[in-house]
Amino acid sequence: MAIISGLNVRLYVQGNDLSGDANALDGAGYSVENFDTTVLNQAAVSRIQGRSDGSISVDGFFDNASNKIHDTFTSNSGKLPTADQVILVPLGASVGDNMVGISAKEADYNVSRSQGSAITVTSSFNGNGVGGEFGEMLTAHDDTHSSATDGTAVDNSASSSNGGSGYLQIMSLGSGSVVIKVQESSDNITFTDLTTFSTVGTSDVPTAERTVMSGSVGRYIRVQSSGTFTDAKIAVGFARF
Repeated sequence: MAIISGLNVRLYVQGNDLSGDANALDGAGYSVENFDTTVLNQAAVSRIQGRSDGSISVDGFFDNASNKIHDTFTSNSGKLPTADQVILVPLGASVGDNMVGISAKEADYNVSRSQGSAITVTSSFNGNGVGGEFGEMLTAHDDTHSSATDGTAVDNSASSSNGGSGYLQIMSLGSGSVVIKVQESSDNITFTDLTTFSTVGTSDVPTAERTVMSGSVGRYIRVQSSGTFTDAKIAVGFARF
């Protein structure tokens, strides 16, 4: 592993690629409350963990085109969206690179223009029932599946037992309907379904979804698309628990 730059970061919100509008991300991750449990016979503070939370803040440039930053952040008839927003941030350009995901409520959206500068926007999101989650990308940023496709498997060296969460972003779909799955394997040969996202048709895009699964997760995981469709542009990430 090595220190990486931020040159290959992307921002996907509800199936919209906002990478060309956003210029900074802040605080993408999770936090945990700590409660003081120090008693009389202790010489130092002791703590236990409480509730977890997650948040992400976005800075960008005002763009009022369809499915761009202004349209996405004011999707409820010009107001903040009331539904949870599924956000996926790939931190690299290859399958297996790190990602941050969160399902969150949009908390604010502000537009400003300082003297002699472009119009800028800021928005922040707070996790709803979930903290920020770190995992790995199963696509290279976003991939376009022209038809049913088995993705490249990611090798995690060993299986895990606590389940995980899958993040799906579908930016566009040429025709038909597509089903996206995350699959697992112990040998990189025989794969079984780990989680299946909702079936998506052309009238549903752009869209996004987060799913949660319990139990074991095999050493190898990959994304698979199925159905009768053309040109599904997708981004998928997975976070092990």
